[in-house]
Amino acid sequence: MTFVSETGSAGYPTGAWRPSGPLRMTPARWAVLVVAVPVALALIGWTGFSIVSLLAKGSYPFSSVVQVHNGQVNENLNLGNITLRQVSGGAARVTGTVQYGLFRPGLTERALGGASALGVNCDGVNDNCDVNATLDVPARTAVTLASDGGNIAVSGFAGNLTLSADGGNMTGSGLSGTIQISTEGGNVGAGNLDGPMRMYTGGGDLNGNGLTGDLTVSTEGGNVNANAVISQQVYVQSGGGEVTLAFTQPPQNLQVISEGGNVNLVLPNGGTTYDISAHAQGGNLNIPSGLASAASHHTIAVTSGGGDITISRAG
Repeated sequence: MTFVSETGSAGYPTGAWRPSGPLRMTPARWAVLVVAVPVALALIGWTGFSIVSLLAKGSYPFSSVVQVHNGQVNENLNLGNITLRQVSGGAARVTGTVQYGLFRPGLTERALGGASALGVNCDGVNDNCDVNATLDVPARTAVTLASDGGNIAVSGFAGNLTLSADGGNMTGSGLSGTIQISTEGGNVGAGNLDGPMRMYTGGGDLNGNGLTGDLTVSTEGGNVNANAVISQQVYVQSGGGEVTLAFTQPPQNLQVISEGGNVNLVLPNGGTTYDISAHAQGGNLNIPSGLASAASHHTIAVTSGGGDITISRAG
């Protein structure tokens, strides 16, 4: 018996399509290659670079003396999170550690009029770049401190303070003196503050506890929540968040303006009455009749753009 192969010439089955010759490179095919090949190579290179950058780890410490002019430190720090401390003696100094990936970022320092600026350039190629710094200042030194984005924390500080952050959170406890705290987007946490206080947040919440001294609070949209308030002069303005204030002593003059959130005021027990002016545009008023007296020297003025207003005694 004779077997006959059904394969035609060049190894292709009989009747199957076969190329007539080498693939012809048309202008369109050349254009695709010109664009696609460099893009593919760039993606491969960038992926490899990113992996190396993430795996690479380096660090170095730094220490810089800060000038004190007339008992005042004025410093602008672009150094990630910052801890402010008051020390018993010695020079004012910034210390910390820079952690980085593939490239070592430099430390830059420059004078800005009566202030100085210190920073680390953590640009886009340093995925692992991070800085944590501590600012130590001698006792009885006033401080003006600005952060370009990191958090600021301070505790146990006696003296005038002006703290500002572009977006980080602010935390202060055990402070006495004239205190100004502001952040463009982060939250503010304040505990056991004694002295005239001005606090501002561009959108975050403000939480306080144990506040003594004249108090001014402004927030663009976050909530305001303060307990154990002893301040006699209080002004609070909220761009939209709720306002909750609980007092342990009767305030002398209390003014609250809320653009839309609810307002809840808790006053201490006792026989103190208040000259109350309250306006809720669209919300409800909840005020006990025995709490208000037009003859009182303690005044409360509350306005809400849409939320409820509730004034009560503790307990």
